[in-house]
Amino acid sequence: MRSFPDTLVKIIKKSDLNINQISKISGISNTYLTKLLKHKINHPGKDKIASVLLALNFQITEINGVLADYDYQPLNHHDIPAILKNNRNRRFEGRIVPHFDYIYFELVMAALEALGGTKIIIKERPSGIFIPMDLYMMKEFPIESDDQAAKFFMTFTHDVVAERKKLFLENCRKGYRFETYICQGCLEESLKNNIGTDAQKSDPRRADLFARYFANAVSAFLKFPDQHLHRVVKRCTYFQFQIQDAQGNNPKVSFTSDRRHYFHNEWEQLSIEGFLSNAPGITDLFFQEVEKCRIAARHTDDINTPQGFHDYIRSLFAFHGMGPAFDQALSQLMDISGFVFH
Repeated sequence: MRSFPDTLVKIIKKSDLNINQISKISGISNTYLTKLLKHKINHPGKDKIASVLLALNFQITEINGVLADYDYQPLNHHDIPAILKNNRNRRFEGRIVPHFDYIYFELVMAALEALGGTKIIIKERPSGIFIPMDLYMMKEFPIESDDQAAKFFMTFTHDVVAERKKLFLENCRKGYRFETYICQGCLEESLKNNIGTDAQKSDPRRADLFARYFANAVSAFLKFPDQHLHRVVKRCTYFQFQIQDAQGNNPKVSFTSDRRHYFHNEWEQLSIEGFLSNAPGITDLFFQEVEKCRIAARHTDDINTPQGFHDYIRSLFAFHGMGPAFDQALSQLMDISGFVFH
């Protein structure tokens, strides 16, 4: 039997995380990792290598380099289903976990969706889950050092976001509740930046996709007012965050800072997006923030009914000359029974 280098073992040991921690953040079983570290597995599976390295925030080019040590071809679209299956098995327990921009953040978000349960979101606009795929793929992405890695990165990103949306829809069908609080000032500023006169001139298609994005959120509230609550509040928090399984025994809180400006520079690679924790002391603090938002929502009751939210969002699009685009996007959704979005 051929002997392969122990590259993955060396990486795991260098990470200074124990087997339990690696298992939780990667979705690879404790048993498998124990055998690997005891050299009872000489040729780890390709998906196992990729999942561990992604959990440790390796870039695609770096992962491909490690795969080459085990005589594997670079990552391609055939590898994605197994990686996503591992990602569903991730657990977030016992420590504060950093998450990073781009694919790393979306993998964490998809793993949280897999937990299910009630979700509470505090954000400057509706949840990113409502963003149409075409709009999401217009984001700035890091530059991989070779074309094959860059191509895979884009395909992988698309499929991870699709996985997140699929899990979200499964949670909707299970009847889980979604409660969102949106700072009114941030919301209006965000729309000005994305659908204002300058934005429409610069990229009209992107502005139109924003109409579909907000139509997704509005239609959810109109169709399922007891399940998808959107609250606009005159209160701005220092963090954007979500609490997953908020009514469960072990809720998780993912919180991010608000980075408003992006630049095409090499130091933008692998930027910390935020952190995730299930520590009671941390989650209690964020539940207190939620309660303050609930109190603040009492002062904007006219906006926070399903029809009031619709009228308010529609007025903002009309102000920027995009009322018809929003109306058309919303009409397409409301003509279909059940929960669908662009």
